[in-house]
Amino acid sequence: MADKYVIVSAKRTPFGRYLGALSEIEPLDLAVHAAKSALVTQGKDLKTEIDHVFVGNCIPGSFETGSVTGRQISLKLGINQFTITLDTACCSPLTALRMALWGLKLGEYSSALVIGVESMSRVPHVSRELRTGVRIGEVKLKDQIFPISYPGYNSVAVDASNGAEKYGVPKRMLDAWAVASNRKWFAAEKSGKFLDEISPITAKKGRESFVLSSDEGPRPNSLLAQVEQLPPVFGSKTTTAGNAPGLNDGASAMVVMTEKRAFKLGLQPLAEIVEAAGEIDMPSGISWIPALTIKKALSRAGQDLSNMNLVEINEAFAAMPLVSAKILADDDKGRWFKLLQKINVNGGAIAMGHPVGASGLRIAMTMMYELRRRGGGMGVAAICGGLTQGEAVIIRA
Repeated sequence: MADKYVIVSAKRTPFGRYLGALSEIEPLDLAVHAAKSALVTQGKDLKTEIDHVFVGNCIPGSFETGSVTGRQISLKLGINQFTITLDTACCSPLTALRMALWGLKLGEYSSALVIGVESMSRVPHVSRELRTGVRIGEVKLKDQIFPISYPGYNSVAVDASNGAEKYGVPKRMLDAWAVASNRKWFAAEKSGKFLDEISPITAKKGRESFVLSSDEGPRPNSLLAQVEQLPPVFGSKTTTAGNAPGLNDGASAMVVMTEKRAFKLGLQPLAEIVEAAGEIDMPSGISWIPALTIKKALSRAGQDLSNMNLVEINEAFAAMPLVSAKILADDDKGRWFKLLQKINVNGGAIAMGHPVGASGLRIAMTMMYELRRRGGGMGVAAICGGLTQGEAVIIRA
Protein backbone atom coordinates (compact mmCIF):
# COMPACT_ATOMS: atom_id res chain seq x y z
CA MET A 1 0.00 0.00 0.00
CA ALA A 2 1.34 3.45 -0.93
CA ASP A 3 2.49 5.66 1.88
CA LYS A 4 0.54 8.76 2.85
CA TYR A 5 2.08 12.19 3.26
CA VAL A 6 1.12 14.00 6.40
CA ILE A 7 1.43 17.25 8.32
CA VAL A 8 2.62 16.68 11.88
CA SER A 9 3.03 20.29 12.96
CA ALA A 10 2.18 23.81 11.73
CA LYS A 11 2.79 27.15 13.41
CA ARG A 12 3.13 30.81 12.51
CA THR A 13 3.95 34.12 14.06
CA PRO A 14 1.19 36.64 14.53
CA PHE A 15 1.14 38.85 11.46
CA GLY A 16 2.29 42.41 12.07
CA ARG A 17 1.26 45.68 10.48
CA TYR A 18 3.55 47.63 8.19
CA LEU A 19 6.09 49.42 10.40
CA GLY A 20 4.30 47.85 13.36
CA ALA A 21 5.18 45.46 16.15
CA LEU A 22 7.39 43.10 14.10
CA SER A 23 9.09 45.74 11.97
CA GLU A 24 12.30 45.79 14.04
CA ILE A 25 12.74 42.00 13.89
CA GLU A 26 14.97 40.63 11.15
CA PRO A 27 13.05 38.35 8.76
CA LEU A 28 15.66 35.68 9.52
CA ASP A 29 14.51 35.72 13.14
CA LEU A 30 10.81 35.70 12.22
CA ALA A 31 11.41 32.52 10.22
CA VAL A 32 13.47 30.94 13.00
CA HIS A 33 10.74 31.67 15.54
CA ALA A 34 7.98 30.08 13.45
CA ALA A 35 10.17 27.08 12.63
CA LYS A 36 11.25 26.49 16.24
CA SER A 37 7.61 26.50 17.28
CA ALA A 38 6.72 23.97 14.59
CA LEU A 39 9.67 21.72 15.41
CA VAL A 40 8.50 21.13 18.97
CA THR A 41 5.25 19.19 18.85
CA GLN A 42 3.47 16.40 20.70
CA GLY A 43 6.19 16.41 23.34
CA LYS A 44 9.00 15.86 20.83
CA ASP A 45 11.78 18.02 19.40
CA LEU A 46 11.97 17.26 15.68
CA LYS A 47 15.09 19.28 14.90
CA THR A 48 17.24 16.19 14.43
CA GLU A 49 14.52 14.45 12.43
CA ILE A 50 14.45 16.90 9.50
CA ASP A 51 15.92 15.55 6.24
CA HIS A 52 15.41 18.58 3.98
CA VAL A 53 14.37 22.24 4.30
CA PHE A 54 12.39 24.40 1.87
CA VAL A 55 11.97 28.14 2.35
CA GLY A 56 9.64 30.41 0.39
CA ASN A 57 10.33 34.13 0.30
CA CYS A 58 9.17 36.82 -2.11
CA ILE A 59 11.44 39.83 -1.50
CA PRO A 60 14.99 38.75 -0.56
CA GLY A 61 16.10 42.38 -0.32
CA SER A 62 14.51 42.54 3.14
CA PHE A 63 17.27 40.24 4.43
CA GLU A 64 20.61 41.71 5.45
CA THR A 65 22.19 39.37 2.90
CA GLY A 66 19.56 38.29 0.41
CA SER A 67 21.24 35.11 -0.79
CA VAL A 68 20.67 31.50 0.31
CA THR A 69 18.34 32.88 2.94
CA GLY A 70 16.93 29.42 3.56
CA ARG A 71 20.38 28.08 4.34
CA GLN A 72 20.91 30.98 6.74
CA ILE A 73 17.66 30.09 8.51
CA SER A 74 18.50 26.38 8.67
CA LEU A 75 21.89 26.98 10.21
CA LYS A 76 20.43 29.35 12.78
CA LEU A 77 17.97 26.57 13.67
CA GLY A 78 20.85 24.14 14.08
CA ILE A 79 19.69 22.05 11.11
CA ASN A 80 22.59 21.26 8.80
CA GLN A 81 20.59 19.85 5.89
CA PHE A 82 20.28 20.84 2.25
CA THR A 83 17.99 23.85 1.94
CA ILE A 84 16.22 25.26 -1.09
CA THR A 85 15.11 28.90 -1.15
CA LEU A 86 12.54 29.75 -3.79
CA ASP A 87 10.46 32.64 -5.06
CA THR A 88 7.15 32.25 -6.83
CA ALA A 89 5.85 35.52 -5.35
CA CYS A 90 2.92 34.94 -2.96
CA CYS A 91 2.82 31.29 -4.04
CA SER A 92 6.31 30.69 -2.60
CA PRO A 93 5.51 28.74 0.59
CA LEU A 94 2.92 26.53 -1.11
CA THR A 95 5.36 25.91 -3.95
CA ALA A 96 7.87 24.97 -1.26
CA LEU A 97 5.32 22.57 0.22
CA ARG A 98 4.66 21.04 -3.21
CA MET A 99 8.42 20.58 -3.75
CA ALA A 100 8.68 18.91 -0.35
CA LEU A 101 5.87 16.58 -1.39
CA TRP A 102 7.77 15.65 -4.58
CA GLY A 103 10.75 14.49 -2.53
CA LEU A 104 8.57 12.52 -0.13
CA LYS A 105 6.85 10.77 -3.03
CA LEU A 106 10.14 10.01 -4.76
CA GLY A 107 11.55 8.55 -1.57
CA GLU A 108 14.51 10.95 -1.56
CA TYR A 109 13.76 11.73 2.09
CA SER A 110 10.95 11.03 4.55
CA SER A 111 10.63 14.36 6.38
CA ALA A 112 10.90 18.05 5.55
CA LEU A 113 10.58 21.44 7.17
CA VAL A 114 8.74 24.03 5.06
CA ILE A 115 8.94 27.74 5.89
CA GLY A 116 7.45 30.91 4.44
CA VAL A 117 8.67 34.34 5.53
CA GLU A 118 8.30 38.01 4.67
CA SER A 119 9.14 41.31 6.32
CA MET A 120 7.64 44.00 4.12
CA SER A 121 8.54 46.65 6.71
CA ARG A 122 12.21 45.93 6.10
CA VAL A 123 12.17 46.08 2.31
CA PRO A 124 14.70 48.82 1.47
CA HIS A 125 14.48 51.60 -1.06
CA VAL A 126 17.02 50.82 -3.76
CA SER A 127 19.18 52.68 -6.25
CA ARG A 128 21.21 51.30 -9.14
CA GLU A 129 22.91 54.66 -9.61
CA LEU A 130 25.19 54.62 -6.57
CA ARG A 131 27.35 51.69 -7.68
CA THR A 132 28.92 53.79 -10.43
CA GLY A 133 28.37 57.14 -8.72
CA VAL A 134 26.20 60.14 -9.48
CA ARG A 135 28.27 63.09 -10.69
CA ILE A 136 25.44 65.60 -10.66
CA GLY A 137 21.69 65.71 -10.12
CA GLU A 138 19.25 63.85 -7.91
CA VAL A 139 19.50 60.24 -6.83
CA LYS A 140 16.32 58.29 -7.41
CA LEU A 141 15.33 55.56 -4.97
CA LYS A 142 12.84 52.90 -6.08
CA ASP A 143 10.32 51.49 -3.64
CA GLN A 144 9.84 47.83 -4.57
CA ILE A 145 6.51 47.53 -2.78
CA PHE A 146 4.77 50.78 -3.75
CA PRO A 147 3.06 49.69 -5.82
CA ILE A 148 3.81 45.99 -6.24
CA SER A 149 4.25 45.68 -9.98
CA TYR A 150 6.51 44.16 -12.62
CA PRO A 151 8.24 46.03 -15.48
CA GLY A 152 6.00 46.12 -18.52
CA TYR A 153 2.84 45.09 -16.65
CA ASN A 154 0.06 46.68 -14.59
CA SER A 155 0.30 46.88 -10.84
CA VAL A 156 -1.34 43.93 -9.13
CA ALA A 157 -4.02 46.29 -7.78
CA VAL A 158 -5.06 47.14 -11.33
CA ASP A 159 -5.12 43.49 -12.40
CA ALA A 160 -7.34 42.60 -9.42
CA SER A 161 -9.74 45.42 -10.25
CA ASN A 162 -9.87 44.49 -13.93
CA GLY A 163 -10.55 40.87 -13.03
CA ALA A 164 -13.48 41.90 -10.84
CA GLU A 165 -14.88 44.00 -13.68
CA LYS A 166 -14.44 41.18 -16.20
CA TYR A 167 -16.45 38.77 -14.05
CA GLY A 168 -19.10 41.24 -12.94
CA VAL A 169 -18.11 41.63 -9.30
CA PRO A 170 -19.06 45.19 -8.25
CA LYS A 171 -17.07 47.38 -5.87
CA ARG A 172 -19.78 47.21 -3.21
CA MET A 173 -19.39 43.43 -3.09
CA LEU A 174 -15.61 43.77 -2.79
CA ASP A 175 -16.04 46.20 0.09
CA ALA A 176 -18.66 44.03 1.81
CA TRP A 177 -16.37 41.01 1.58
CA ALA A 178 -13.56 43.01 3.17
CA VAL A 179 -15.75 44.11 6.09
CA ALA A 180 -16.94 40.53 6.56
CA SER A 181 -13.34 39.27 6.57
CA ASN A 182 -12.57 41.49 9.54
CA ARG A 183 -15.70 40.47 11.39
CA LYS A 184 -15.12 36.76 10.80
CA TRP A 185 -11.56 37.17 12.08
CA PHE A 186 -12.84 38.89 15.23
CA ALA A 187 -15.35 36.09 15.94
CA ALA A 188 -12.64 33.47 15.44
CA GLU A 189 -10.17 35.37 17.59
CA LYS A 190 -12.72 35.83 20.36
CA SER A 191 -13.40 32.08 20.45
CA GLY A 192 -9.68 31.23 20.55
CA LYS A 193 -9.51 29.60 17.13
CA PHE A 194 -6.07 30.98 16.27
CA LEU A 195 -4.42 29.58 19.41
CA ASP A 196 -3.64 26.35 17.53
CA GLU A 197 -1.58 28.09 14.87
CA ILE A 198 -0.09 31.23 16.41
CA SER A 199 3.15 31.16 18.37
CA PRO A 200 3.45 34.41 20.38
CA ILE A 201 6.66 36.34 19.80
CA THR A 202 8.58 38.90 21.82
CA ALA A 203 8.65 42.13 19.85
CA LYS A 204 10.37 45.45 20.35
CA LYS A 205 9.29 48.90 19.27
CA GLY A 206 11.75 51.59 20.24
CA ARG A 207 12.51 51.05 23.92
CA GLU A 208 9.37 49.03 24.53
CA SER A 209 9.50 45.23 24.64
CA PHE A 210 6.28 43.22 24.62
CA VAL A 211 4.75 39.91 23.56
CA LEU A 212 2.62 39.92 20.41
CA SER A 213 0.16 37.03 20.53
CA SER A 214 -2.46 38.09 18.00
CA ASP A 215 -2.54 39.46 14.46
CA GLU A 216 -1.98 43.19 14.56
CA GLY A 217 -3.85 44.36 11.49
CA PRO A 218 -7.54 43.42 11.73
CA ARG A 219 -10.15 46.16 11.98
CA PRO A 220 -13.18 44.40 13.47
CA ASN A 221 -15.10 47.65 13.91
CA SER A 222 -14.87 48.72 10.26
CA LEU A 223 -18.16 49.70 8.67
CA LEU A 224 -19.21 49.19 5.07
CA ALA A 225 -20.17 52.86 4.79
CA GLN A 226 -16.63 53.85 5.78
CA VAL A 227 -14.90 51.34 3.49
CA GLU A 228 -17.02 52.45 0.53
CA GLN A 229 -15.67 56.01 0.86
CA LEU A 230 -12.04 55.00 0.29
CA PRO A 231 -10.71 55.98 -3.14
CA PRO A 232 -9.27 53.50 -5.68
CA VAL A 233 -5.48 53.19 -5.67
CA PHE A 234 -2.72 52.96 -8.29
CA GLY A 235 -5.01 53.75 -11.20
CA SER A 236 -7.39 50.85 -10.53
CA LYS A 237 -11.16 51.17 -10.78
CA THR A 238 -12.27 49.35 -7.62
CA THR A 239 -9.21 48.34 -5.56
CA THR A 240 -8.92 50.42 -2.39
CA ALA A 241 -7.03 50.27 0.89
CA GLY A 242 -10.25 48.89 2.37
CA ASN A 243 -10.68 45.83 0.14
CA ALA A 244 -7.00 44.89 0.03
CA PRO A 245 -4.65 43.60 2.73
CA GLY A 246 -1.87 45.69 4.19
CA LEU A 247 1.87 45.33 3.77
CA ASN A 248 2.73 42.89 6.53
CA ASP A 249 5.43 41.02 8.41
CA GLY A 250 5.36 37.40 9.53
CA ALA A 251 6.46 33.81 9.06
CA SER A 252 4.85 30.36 8.87
CA ALA A 253 6.31 26.87 9.21
CA MET A 254 5.14 23.30 8.71
CA VAL A 255 6.69 19.88 9.27
CA VAL A 256 5.66 17.21 6.78
CA MET A 257 6.54 13.51 6.69
CA THR A 258 5.60 10.17 5.28
CA GLU A 259 2.97 8.59 7.48
CA LYS A 260 5.38 5.71 8.11
CA ARG A 261 8.04 8.10 9.47
CA ALA A 262 5.48 9.88 11.65
CA PHE A 263 4.26 6.66 13.21
CA LYS A 264 7.85 5.50 13.76
CA LEU A 265 8.44 8.70 15.75
CA GLY A 266 5.24 8.22 17.70
CA LEU A 267 3.58 11.26 16.11
CA GLN A 268 -0.11 11.59 15.39
CA PRO A 269 -0.63 13.25 11.99
CA LEU A 270 -2.70 16.42 12.01
CA ALA A 271 -3.76 15.98 8.39
CA GLU A 272 -2.96 14.21 5.15
CA ILE A 273 -1.79 16.10 2.07
CA VAL A 274 -4.05 14.62 -0.60
CA GLU A 275 -2.75 16.57 -3.61
CA ALA A 276 -0.99 19.77 -4.61
CA ALA A 277 -0.87 21.59 -7.93
CA GLY A 278 0.50 24.68 -9.61
CA GLU A 279 -1.05 26.48 -12.57
CA ILE A 280 -0.54 29.55 -14.76
CA ASP A 281 -2.60 31.81 -17.00
CA MET A 282 -2.17 35.18 -18.74
CA PRO A 283 0.01 37.52 -16.64
CA SER A 284 -2.95 39.73 -15.70
CA GLY A 285 -5.14 36.88 -14.43
CA ILE A 286 -4.30 36.90 -10.75
CA SER A 287 -7.93 37.22 -9.65
CA TRP A 288 -9.06 33.98 -11.30
CA ILE A 289 -5.94 31.80 -11.10
CA PRO A 290 -6.97 30.34 -7.71
CA ALA A 291 -10.04 28.86 -9.41
CA LEU A 292 -8.00 27.30 -12.22
CA THR A 293 -5.49 25.89 -9.75
CA ILE A 294 -8.21 24.44 -7.52
CA LYS A 295 -9.75 22.76 -10.57
CA LYS A 296 -6.39 21.25 -11.49
CA ALA A 297 -5.74 19.97 -7.97
CA LEU A 298 -9.24 18.47 -7.71
CA SER A 299 -8.87 16.77 -11.08
CA ARG A 300 -5.52 15.25 -10.12
CA ALA A 301 -6.97 14.00 -6.84
CA GLY A 302 -10.09 12.58 -8.46
CA GLN A 303 -12.19 14.83 -6.25
CA ASP A 304 -15.09 17.21 -6.77
CA LEU A 305 -15.51 20.64 -5.23
CA SER A 306 -18.69 19.42 -3.56
CA ASN A 307 -16.54 17.08 -1.47
CA MET A 308 -14.62 20.00 0.03
CA ASN A 309 -15.92 20.98 3.45
CA LEU A 310 -13.87 24.18 3.50
CA VAL A 311 -12.12 26.38 0.96
CA GLU A 312 -9.40 28.97 1.57
CA ILE A 313 -8.58 31.48 -1.16
CA ASN A 314 -6.00 34.03 -0.15
CA GLU A 315 -7.35 37.54 -0.04
CA ALA A 316 -4.51 39.20 -1.92
CA PHE A 317 -7.46 41.42 -2.80
CA ALA A 318 -11.18 40.85 -2.24
CA ALA A 319 -11.42 40.10 -5.96
CA MET A 320 -9.57 36.80 -5.59
CA PRO A 321 -12.11 34.80 -3.55
CA LEU A 322 -15.10 36.47 -5.19
CA VAL A 323 -13.98 36.05 -8.80
CA SER A 324 -12.55 32.59 -8.28
CA ALA A 325 -15.67 31.38 -6.47
CA LYS A 326 -17.85 32.65 -9.30
CA ILE A 327 -15.78 30.67 -11.80
CA LEU A 328 -15.86 27.55 -9.63
CA ALA A 329 -19.66 27.92 -9.43
CA ASP A 330 -19.86 28.05 -13.26
CA ASP A 331 -21.41 31.53 -12.99
CA ASP A 332 -24.48 30.09 -11.26
CA LYS A 333 -25.55 32.77 -8.76
CA GLY A 334 -27.07 30.34 -6.27
CA ARG A 335 -24.06 28.04 -6.31
CA TRP A 336 -21.75 31.06 -6.10
CA PHE A 337 -23.35 32.40 -2.92
CA LYS A 338 -23.47 28.93 -1.39
CA LEU A 339 -19.77 28.36 -2.13
CA LEU A 340 -18.83 31.72 -0.60
CA GLN A 341 -20.14 30.47 2.73
CA LYS A 342 -17.35 27.83 2.75
CA ILE A 343 -14.57 30.26 1.89
CA ASN A 344 -12.30 31.86 4.52
CA VAL A 345 -14.73 31.10 7.33
CA ASN A 346 -12.41 32.64 9.95
CA GLY A 347 -11.53 35.70 7.90
CA GLY A 348 -8.65 36.16 5.52
CA ALA A 349 -5.66 38.25 4.58
CA ILE A 350 -7.66 41.48 4.34
CA ALA A 351 -8.10 41.16 8.09
CA MET A 352 -5.08 39.32 9.44
CA GLY A 353 -2.53 40.49 6.88
CA HIS A 354 -0.61 39.22 3.89
CA PRO A 355 3.15 38.96 4.44
CA VAL A 356 3.52 37.77 0.87
CA GLY A 357 6.11 35.02 1.38
CA ALA A 358 4.29 33.53 4.39
CA SER A 359 0.59 33.51 3.50
CA GLY A 360 0.46 30.26 1.52
CA LEU A 361 1.29 28.12 4.53
CA ARG A 362 -0.95 30.29 6.70
CA ILE A 363 -4.08 29.59 4.66
CA ALA A 364 -3.28 25.86 4.63
CA MET A 365 -2.82 25.62 8.40
CA THR A 366 -5.82 27.84 9.19
CA MET A 367 -7.99 25.55 7.09
CA MET A 368 -6.44 22.40 8.56
CA TYR A 369 -7.06 23.42 12.16
CA GLU A 370 -10.65 24.44 11.37
CA LEU A 371 -11.32 21.08 9.71
CA ARG A 372 -10.02 19.35 12.83
CA ARG A 373 -12.27 21.48 15.06
CA ARG A 374 -15.21 20.37 12.92
CA GLY A 375 -14.38 16.72 13.38
CA GLY A 376 -12.47 16.24 10.14
CA GLY A 377 -13.12 16.46 6.43
CA MET A 378 -11.41 17.78 3.33
CA GLY A 379 -10.53 21.25 2.20
CA VAL A 380 -8.66 23.00 -0.58
CA ALA A 381 -6.50 26.11 -0.14
CA ALA A 382 -5.30 28.24 -3.04
CA ILE A 383 -3.26 31.38 -3.57
CA CYS A 384 -2.33 33.58 -6.50
CA GLY A 385 1.13 34.92 -7.27
CA GLY A 386 2.36 37.91 -9.27
CA LEU A 387 2.22 37.55 -13.07
CA THR A 388 -0.38 34.84 -12.52
CA GLN A 389 0.94 31.68 -11.07
CA GLY A 390 -1.27 29.77 -8.67
CA GLU A 391 -0.79 27.08 -6.04
CA ALA A 392 -3.38 24.84 -4.42
CA VAL A 393 -3.23 22.08 -1.83
CA ILE A 394 -5.94 19.60 -0.81
CA ILE A 395 -5.87 18.48 2.80
CA ARG A 396 -7.80 15.75 4.62
CA ALA A 397 -7.98 16.16 8.40
